[in-house]
Amino acid sequence: MSKPAKKEGKAPTYRIPADSPWASAWKLAAGLGAVGVAASVAGMFIDAHRFAFSWLFAFMFFLALGLGGLFFTLGQHLTGAGWGVPLRRTAEMLMSGLPVFLVLSAPIFIHMHELYPWLEHHGAEHGADHGGGHDEGHGGAHGGHDEHGLLGIAASAARADELPRDPWDQRPHERAPETRTHTPEHAMHAEIMSTKGWYLNQGFFFIRAGIYFIAWILLAYFFFTWSTRQDKEKGLALTKRMETAAPFATFVFGFSLTFAAFDWMMALEPSWYSTIYGVIYFAIAAIIAHATIILLTLGMSRAGIFGDAISVEHFHDIGKLLHGFVIFWAYVSVSQFLLIWYAGIPEEATYYHLRWWGGGSWMNVSVILVVAGFVIPFFLLMSRNFKRNLPWLGFAAAWILVMQVVQLYWLVMPYAEQTGLVETQLRLHWLDFAAFVGVGGVYMAVVLWNMTRFPLVPVGDPRLSRGLHHEVV
Repeated sequence: MSKPAKKEGKAPTYRIPADSPWASAWKLAAGLGAVGVAASVAGMFIDAHRFAFSWLFAFMFFLALGLGGLFFTLGQHLTGAGWGVPLRRTAEMLMSGLPVFLVLSAPIFIHMHELYPWLEHHGAEHGADHGGGHDEGHGGAHGGHDEHGLLGIAASAARADELPRDPWDQRPHERAPETRTHTPEHAMHAEIMSTKGWYLNQGFFFIRAGIYFIAWILLAYFFFTWSTRQDKEKGLALTKRMETAAPFATFVFGFSLTFAAFDWMMALEPSWYSTIYGVIYFAIAAIIAHATIILLTLGMSRAGIFGDAISVEHFHDIGKLLHGFVIFWAYVSVSQFLLIWYAGIPEEATYYHLRWWGGGSWMNVSVILVVAGFVIPFFLLMSRNFKRNLPWLGFAAAWILVMQVVQLYWLVMPYAEQTGLVETQLRLHWLDFAAFVGVGGVYMAVVLWNMTRFPLVPVGDPRLSRGLHHEVV
């Protein structure tokens, strides 16, 4: 009688073990999120104006992380790539946290009047249509923030009027306060703002926000559900379904992300606009997501959770993608700057004057973003050996992630501390940190909790075998 054949080893499950610190990481994130939210709510009663901007800054950063995860997932299905299959589930986990932003957006909508001066413009118009009664009743409520009152209707125009003929050659001069709201530029921009009324109004703002959230939640739900179902069902059917849906989903993703960036960040200065602004936010989202995927997978690989599923070959390739998106971000950012600089139109240059001539250290932050945000990562990630040295790759990803935090801060926070028409102050506030921990903790708690519920590699994907044996040529 022959001996029974030896049983082959069980296939790896790629799940987080119950005794791993990663299994309870979501609890730590949830605790930090609760503390951050509680501190932010307390700060809201102390300084509602600063709270609104701090929350918007944190919200847009972590929203970019979730959307970046969605982009990575869609990109894998668009290209039918096999190499990224072991990494794709981590991106899907980042994407799975998108529904929580529907709840986290509530403070932005509640405090819209602190953020968006065009709301006061429409309030002033409404008051004028009803005999001016609205202005009397509303002026006191926002007396401490003239930029968001009658003065805020054409804040960009007024700042432009303060600039010299060549807006790039010297520091803007001061202007008598009584003349700041009685200039041809104010009248011109007031007229421009009136033409934007069909778009910049509260009702349409809410409708558009609802469309964005519906699009993101549905995309995240379907692609996440199909992917995790495939873990059990196996086969090509769900792969084909995701690949078929990916082109249309990419269009929806691109348009919704672009207009969300327009509505929630560019509208902070409503009389200024840039058609490439949404592309810049997309580049930020891609950078943040790729850097986070590197850090999460590195950490879990060291804990033995991925086994041999993710190798130095995968990190090499995602390092190349991170390098490429850093270059792309710099390219689109410089393109915006050069077009505005070359045109030399003062009311367009106000965007950069606010971040250069403003008080405090905004000029230093701008320089840091160029040197530390682009030049250093560009040369670090250029090296093949550097990308294959995992501790150094992790360091570079963390560095780039911090620089993108600074980038989002640079985009949002100059409007929080405007002390005049062209002056702003860089003043770090404890609410900035509280909001960041609060939003980030809640979002990451959802992401890390989902990581405990499903395999961290798409074990049912028919391309997984090709991904596991991937080698960089």
